[in-house]
Amino acid sequence: MTIQNNRPIFKKKILIEGSVLLLIGPLGTFFSRLSNYLEKNNVRTYKINFPLYEYGFSKNSTIKYEDDISQFKEFLEEIIIKKKIKHIFMYGNVLIPHKQALTLCDELERKGYLINSHIFELGYLRPNFVTIEDKGVNYSSSFIANRDFYEKQPLYESFPVPVNQGLRIRKVWKLISFVNHAFKNYKIVEFEHKLQPKPIFLWFQLKGFFLKFFYKISEKKLKINSFCTGPFFLVILQVETDSQILKGSKFSNNNEFIYKVIKNFSAAKLKNTKLVFKHHPRDRGYNNYLEFIVNVSREFNIEDKVSYIHDFPLSRIFTNRFCKGTILINSTVGYQSLYHSVPIKALGIAPYNFEGLADQKNLVLFFKNPKKVNKLLFNKFYKFILENSQINGNFDGYFPFERVFVFK
Repeated sequence: MTIQNNRPIFKKKILIEGSVLLLIGPLGTFFSRLSNYLEKNNVRTYKINFPLYEYGFSKNSTIKYEDDISQFKEFLEEIIIKKKIKHIFMYGNVLIPHKQALTLCDELERKGYLINSHIFELGYLRPNFVTIEDKGVNYSSSFIANRDFYEKQPLYESFPVPVNQGLRIRKVWKLISFVNHAFKNYKIVEFEHKLQPKPIFLWFQLKGFFLKFFYKISEKKLKINSFCTGPFFLVILQVETDSQILKGSKFSNNNEFIYKVIKNFSAAKLKNTKLVFKHHPRDRGYNNYLEFIVNVSREFNIEDKVSYIHDFPLSRIFTNRFCKGTILINSTVGYQSLYHSVPIKALGIAPYNFEGLADQKNLVLFFKNPKKVNKLLFNKFYKFILENSQINGNFDGYFPFERVFVFK
């Protein structure tokens, strides 16, 4: 048993065995806090600073790189050898320098030089969790395994309860970093990404802030009709430019996903059942799919059965007796749906997309008869994911460094 006072335990401690190199971190000051913690524990730590500036690092720990990003791999190899780097930390694995770093780590390992890569990401489990994996995250996660693997894992007697981290006052640094990055013309990613925003994104962020309150009022009756008048399926939309869509599925955008879902819902010919699309909160100021959803619904003559909403607590949706199932690409909402034993149909690559958790039938058959979640299997899956990748904390609030890292 690995539960103390029924709180989540991160079992897979990270052993620091030498010098550490930090690449690009999440917006804000998390990597500078990580650097300070490691230095206090006598770990020599270096930070590569790209033109997209990150705050809070001492001058003697920073290494500047402002050249063509395509040449970064050669530069990085020199730094690794010269500084005797043993660990590389990064946020996500889709940024160009991070992909180059992971490739380089593999190449060096084949030559007998082992570099431990550590990838931070937003928590698979929400809220109040941070993810950390070694080689890949999300659609490239090492947790993508077959059912047999998880069947062999131990289970929880009862699910642990995450600690709410409270007010995150450091979020102000996310805004400062966001503004700084928006006015820097230096390419670090091949598609639109929150770590490389455009100046117009500042308007989209402000717009999204006010729309949250607008939709809360304007969609009140719509939400009552969607969730309180009969059976419904929930459809989760993801951020339009999310690599989870672009790299982890066969879809190139949300519109393709929306069209497929509506077409299959129509083919299922369900009576007195609605289809409810939920917009991603971080995409609120950037995109609106209402017109497209209405047009596609009219094409299949089911416009009276389809609705489109914005912010609403997922826990209230999944505990609603009318909720019959969740359709998504590969969003982390899948974990929440499974936690509440609400059947899911995943159309992309995700650790939970296997028989017993996600329905493996085609979408039409899922609408007609969604397969129940195997609760025992999810218990084992949840325990393994949590103990081996989920840290109960957040990037701009409390983070339990002392419970994550151990030193040689």
